[in-house]
Amino acid sequence: MTKHAHQVVPLRSAPAHARSTVAEYLETWLWGKQGLRATTHAAYESHVRRYLVPALGHLPLAELRPEHIEQMLRELATPVSCSGVESHRGRAGLSISTLHRVHATLMSALNTAVRRGLLDRNPAATVELPRVPRERYATWSSEELRVFLTAINDHRLHLLFVMLGILGLRRGEAVALPWNRVDLNHGCVRIDRAAVRLAGRTVLGPPKSPSSLRTLAMDDETARRLTWHAARQRLEVLQANGTKSQPDLVFTTMTGEMLDPTWVSREFDRLIARHGLRRIRLHDLRHTSASLGLETGETLIEVSRRLGHSSITVTADIYSQVSPMVARESVERLASTVYRTGGSR
Repeated sequence: MTKHAHQVVPLRSAPAHARSTVAEYLETWLWGKQGLRATTHAAYESHVRRYLVPALGHLPLAELRPEHIEQMLRELATPVSCSGVESHRGRAGLSISTLHRVHATLMSALNTAVRRGLLDRNPAATVELPRVPRERYATWSSEELRVFLTAINDHRLHLLFVMLGILGLRRGEAVALPWNRVDLNHGCVRIDRAAVRLAGRTVLGPPKSPSSLRTLAMDDETARRLTWHAARQRLEVLQANGTKSQPDLVFTTMTGEMLDPTWVSREFDRLIARHGLRRIRLHDLRHTSASLGLETGETLIEVSRRLGHSSITVTADIYSQVSPMVARESVERLASTVYRTGGSR
């Protein structure tokens, strides 16, 4: 029981769920979610520990109402200052997207409570949240990507950035890529796992979704460069610790250990700053890959499969902001068809 539980005194004959607080129920619910991806479970745990339990944990589960949840969300969205003035020691209000994720965690937990007969209906279902602003994805042009990859041609992670910018891999997929999933003879790469940062360490797990399990074609130049990369990697490890064997992973530290995904992002930021390039996030290399694919003639379904999206609808929604080049070429094709069939006046 939390320190507020004494405020509610259930009758001796009340059923067990009526005596459970929201905090107690959420703890049980989390325990039953051990089969989730590690990152998903960690996000649920963080939402429960940081937001849901402090705001709602003292309430009896059976008495949880939409207004309690709405009040919590309003408070989470409001910045907290120190001594009545904004301070770096205060807490900024949560973003709209974070509020949606916290609400989604509570929705999932309470849907389970409904299925178990602990609640008649989900009180979070009628809560209205502000609309999440449509994210605008930053991308590089083909020339900007070419300049970047040329500038870092001798960097030991050059081909990792190629995998993101040309093949459209996620950061974790590239970091987790083993040599036994790379077929240099047939020019293909099999993606079936990803690396994530969890509780201060890097762990391997399944990719983001079942659709992320995919085999990608690889161009001849990238395959050729990977052959040289393997040789340089073996030499690096030999010089570092005297080991002659090839590391299991394609991209490693100089001693053959797995990379820290967050370090890879920081290194990307340093490289683009060093070479004076327009700033984008590391994940935007993946968006760049999709955008350039559409510009060079890939269909939406081909881009969707290459990136491992769960459906073509996801791809269409993300990349609905078509580049000016694609839009121009599209309208020119349409106009030429109309003028050709209609004849000149």
